[in-house]
Amino acid sequence: MKIPLILNEYSVRRNAPAGAHDPGMMYDPVGKKYYCFCTDAFGEMLGVKDRIGIPARVSEDLVTFTYHGSVLSDAAIRQGRDNGPRHAATRSFWAPYCEYDGGEYRLYYAATRAFGSSESRIWLAAAKDPLGPYENRGVAADTWGTDDTFPNAIDPHIIHDGARRYLVYGSFFGGIYIKELEPSTGLPLDGDPRTLGTCIARKSPPPKPDGPEGAAVCYEPNAGYFYLFLSYGWLGDTYDIRVGRSKCVTGPYLDRQGRDLVGHSLGEKLAGSYRFEASAPPHGTLEAGWAWDGLRGPGHGVPFYDPRRDAWFFVHHIRDGAAVNKKVEKDGRLSFRRFYMMVRPMFFVDGWPVLSPEPFGGESLAPAKPRAGRWELIRFEDGDNGMKRSETVTLRENDPLFHRARLLEAPDLENGGTCLVLTTTDGHGNAVWGKYKEV
Repeated sequence: MKIPLILNEYSVRRNAPAGAHDPGMMYDPVGKKYYCFCTDAFGEMLGVKDRIGIPARVSEDLVTFTYHGSVLSDAAIRQGRDNGPRHAATRSFWAPYCEYDGGEYRLYYAATRAFGSSESRIWLAAAKDPLGPYENRGVAADTWGTDDTFPNAIDPHIIHDGARRYLVYGSFFGGIYIKELEPSTGLPLDGDPRTLGTCIARKSPPPKPDGPEGAAVCYEPNAGYFYLFLSYGWLGDTYDIRVGRSKCVTGPYLDRQGRDLVGHSLGEKLAGSYRFEASAPPHGTLEAGWAWDGLRGPGHGVPFYDPRRDAWFFVHHIRDGAAVNKKVEKDGRLSFRRFYMMVRPMFFVDGWPVLSPEPFGGESLAPAKPRAGRWELIRFEDGDNGMKRSETVTLRENDPLFHRARLLEAPDLENGGTCLVLTTTDGHGNAVWGKYKEV
């Protein structure tokens, strides 16, 4: 096992998970490697001078990644940035998703008018090699010229339902939508990128947290459901990961109580900001004063199935909660400015997904046995997106918490070495993470 990232080391050449925002993961069935594609707005922070154009990270084992750089062609970049003579060129591309389909690699990415704008386009670019160069084929979704009551054409994800293809997209404004694509081209089935499709998630009237955004859908055949993952909260601090499920790819997506994610529920919370006790978190020395203070704002997560391991994983970005990374925004909200890619094992318990408390480090995913003793537990309450700090409790070997839990031996990010962890829910829909301490 290996600790897969280093905190407070922000050179992407030395620490590839650094700066990976809005990550999407693909396993290439041809080359048998893993590829992560991310938002490209952060090159200066990472100490690289790459042009915009969607950077890639590559791995042979899903643990150790190397940074590759931009994959779009020069022509695709020029076309994607061009907003016409009346508007400034797009400065960066956002939230890509790539898959191998129809004998080619298809990369969907968003070009928005400006940060926070609801005027955006989702481009499809294709290539014969997973590292490109990718050439634009056309626009899959277009919300240019719309107001904030419409969905935002950003955060693309693709889900297959048999021979049919669907684009999941949307962010913050009008909600999350799904629309069908033509399988041979990957472009809209009706030929019109401005067709919205069907709304599958939208927050209820305020006051509610920001969102939803960063959506993705997967199908788990053993459970027989499609699962819609999405994030609520403030991107820089209180982001979270939530889920709903449906028997139909186009919805309705419901929570455990049967409430619709369109206007009635935010979904089941799987993760939020958290802090386990730590004695030796892996960190660099680039910034004086760094001290462990948990991890903040996990979000924009994408589930993916790994055929090599016959297992599910979940990739997302997460922020280092150390005080040296804290910034106060003009509106008074906090932003933690350094973020990393994190890959977690994902399991299905009682028909609902749960995430491992620790990042994947190459460990066996075989279930471990419950162990009586002292445990650090974290509960993610639905209505509280603040930092959740662990509490130490004593569990018996037959404790009800173990009955629906998944346990495994995992790398210990906070203390080094390995640890026994559990992931479950508490019977009230609250996700629970645990780490074994001692007898």
